[in-house]
Amino acid sequence: MLVPPWPVTGSLLAGAGSVLLLAYLWRHRGKPGVNWFVLTLVAQSVWCFSYGISLLVFDPTLRIGMEMLTWVAIMWTGLPFLAFGLEYTGRGSLIRTPWFGLLALLPVVTTVLVVTNPVHSLVWSEFRIDPVFGAATVSYEFEAWAYVAIMIGTVFAASGTLLLFDTVVSYGPLYRREALAVGLSTLPPGIALLAWLFEIGPVPQLNLSAVMFLPHVLFDAYAFVGSNMFTFSPSTRRRADQSAIEDLENPFLVVDPNERIVDLNPAAESAFDVTQSAVLGRDLEAVVELEIDLTADNQIITRNDAGQYRELAVSTSPLRESTGGVVGYTVLLQDITDRRQRKQRLDVLNRILRHNLRNDLNVAEGYVGIVADRTDDEELQAMLEDAHTDITGVIGMAEKAWAFERALDSLQGEPEPVSLQAVLETVAADVESTTDSRVDVDVPAGLTLESQRALLVQLFTNLAENAVVHTDAASPSVAITLEGTADGVAVVSVVDDGPGVPAHELEVLEQGEETSLEHGSGLGLWLVVWCVRTLGGDIEFDTTDGTTVTVRLPGVIDRPETDRNEGGDSYGPLSADGEA
Repeated sequence: MLVPPWPVTGSLLAGAGSVLLLAYLWRHRGKPGVNWFVLTLVAQSVWCFSYGISLLVFDPTLRIGMEMLTWVAIMWTGLPFLAFGLEYTGRGSLIRTPWFGLLALLPVVTTVLVVTNPVHSLVWSEFRIDPVFGAATVSYEFEAWAYVAIMIGTVFAASGTLLLFDTVVSYGPLYRREALAVGLSTLPPGIALLAWLFEIGPVPQLNLSAVMFLPHVLFDAYAFVGSNMFTFSPSTRRRADQSAIEDLENPFLVVDPNERIVDLNPAAESAFDVTQSAVLGRDLEAVVELEIDLTADNQIITRNDAGQYRELAVSTSPLRESTGGVVGYTVLLQDITDRRQRKQRLDVLNRILRHNLRNDLNVAEGYVGIVADRTDDEELQAMLEDAHTDITGVIGMAEKAWAFERALDSLQGEPEPVSLQAVLETVAADVESTTDSRVDVDVPAGLTLESQRALLVQLFTNLAENAVVHTDAASPSVAITLEGTADGVAVVSVVDDGPGVPAHELEVLEQGEETSLEHGSGLGLWLVVWCVRTLGGDIEFDTTDGTTVTVRLPGVIDRPETDRNEGGDSYGPLSADGEA
């Protein structure tokens, strides 16, 4: 049996491998970079097959035709690979620029020159068959355009490889193996092609680049099949990085260690009325007209902009290279004028409500009570009693708000182990001492939460008081019961025998805001919702028969195994539907 020379076998095997990769890659068409890589594999397949077959052709006329086909394939391999590297790494916009169109002129011009070379000999001359290893290899003199075309084509491929290596460095392990494999795959055929061009080696007429596509195919097969290269594309992450800066509503700048601007986003251009091209390389302070300390934290800078007083929060962060050295800084500016003015207004109003209004209401409450005691007019007494009740209600509402504020202040400390039974018994005692009611607590002593005690007290105090106040019963009762625990969450129900929370008040809580047409009658339920959210839990209201409020609180660190009642029901895990 006639065995073809090994260069023929190697070239054809590389071509067959390229076709198999092409078939596998076809299913990923449309993903970033895939279409360009398909074109690369088409050119690569033609390169390998044409050169492998040409080594079997000893007729000079046919052989020169096959050599032309191989040259055309070589010329159309580098540019699509560069386009693949650009699009795969998130730089696809560069492909649609006029500059990239100019790059495409090289393979176009070279294709024309190769096909017409017998007329002008600008690519090669003195073409002759010069067999080696039993294959129809050829020798000829490379002319100037051959060096230009192959070197620039090599630069295309090398640039695509560098883009992939940049992905390895910039985006870490998610894309590292795949990008590294494809990047390394270009080295064997690239080195072989340059060795042939510069006639390095004992048999310079043998172009081993087609054979060296065998390791290239193996590297690509690993990236495509073994590692799912196109399942996760770095273009997504790169575009996200760009979008995070470009779409940021606040001014963002990047400066070098000498405080010269190297980049800025559109918001910065708009805020300082500049263009990127005009300020690149300029001093930061000269452009923004602000004294910014790049090494300071939490800076607040004031600015008088066209007669408008503004306050800016400045956040800076150093950019470090792999060795830890600072290579620049990022600067983010946020206009906090409205926020700080709003906080100042709230602080002033809070002080007025806390001290002035409360003191005045306390005085008014005392006077109303005195007048009511000194008058014999029953109608006037009834009006004064109503006024006294309203004043007392407003004072009580203010006291709730201040208590909630104090509870929020306590959040500055870390959560601590809290006995839920102890908290609820304290709540029950306080509510019973100020109202004609009974509050029953059915929670085992062993239940401990990693939580904020002050907020837990506020939560259940407001729930119990709300249940007592909004009922017509002469002796209202409230039951606070542990329904169960599951996945570190305690489920507690608060049940009363009243008429239920009005539907419009629950709608306001669900919407998360009050309007002039839809609003609640008090503060208690809002405080309940705020407490639950701050504690990381959730809450449900059921007004089918009275009101049942179900509160789910995270942070269970010690779950009891005692019986709920004499019947033996235990505080076990909840089922999927929330029942114990």
